Amino acid sequence: MSPSVQRLAILGVGLIGASLAAALKRAGAVAQVAGYSPNDDARVARALGHLDVACDSVAEAVAGASFVVLAAPVTAMPELFAQLRDALEPQAIVTDCGSTKRSVIDAARRALGEAFLRYVPGHPIAGSEHSGPQAADPDLFRDRRWLLCPVDTTPQQHCEAVKRLLETVGAQVSTLDPVLHDRVFAEVSHWPHAVAFGLSAAIAGGELAEQALEFSGAGLRDTTRVGASSPAMWADILLDNRDACLASAARHRATNEAIVAALEARDREALVSVFSAASRWRNRLG
Repeated sequence: MSPSVQRLAILGVGLIGASLAAALKRAGAVAQVAGYSPNDDARVARALGHLDVACDSVAEAVAGASFVVLAAPVTAMPELFAQLRDALEPQAIVTDCGSTKRSVIDAARRALGEAFLRYVPGHPIAGSEHSGPQAADPDLFRDRRWLLCPVDTTPQQHCEAVKRLLETVGAQVSTLDPVLHDRVFAEVSHWPHAVAFGLSAAIAGGELAEQALEFSGAGLRDTTRVGASSPAMWADILLDNRDACLASAARHRATNEAIVAALEARDREALVSVFSAASRWRNRLG
């Protein structure tokens, strides 16, 4: 299969960016994948064979690219949008992999000017507790949902172009309103990460921390797996989606308080009631 895209630029070549580069190259969907990171990630990804070109600047990376993918942390997005605006090819389409959408869309609107019409907000629902290009996996997106979160002014043909590209790496592409996106992902991702960090921190700070490491089983490992993720990245995500995360935290706190109150009162019926409602929902999750 001849590549449908001659050059694609990835800005931010950590786990997500490097995995996308590897997947696109393996699929033969892109003739040349160029990458830029302010640290050594792009050079590492090039050495690992995930990139064709590791660039020293945003302008170098996006030159000649018909697609530009921002896969950097959400706090880095505003500056990247500002840097790429004047370097974009006239017909280039821009998308991103940010875990939050409203702030990223606002940053793009401020920075891109007329090119904002060629921006398709996105979010791959894939990842790992590992980070960096060393952890890249070309199968990371296969059979995983990739959300596009267009605004009212986003042309449908640009959404379709991004969808076709992402389908080459096995992603299942669908759309979601960006405001609803941030509320939903506070519930299913952002606050759950905080819970995993919090539980891990509570155990680590207790007098049985070492014994917990020695004797814990799969239950604790499964419950806290995402607590091994990047602390800095997840602090930024929670702060960026602060209001929705606080709303999720309030519901979580109320449920925890109900469990503690039932335990203090030795109220088995109340405990079973809370746990049963939780179990019914969890079983639907699959």
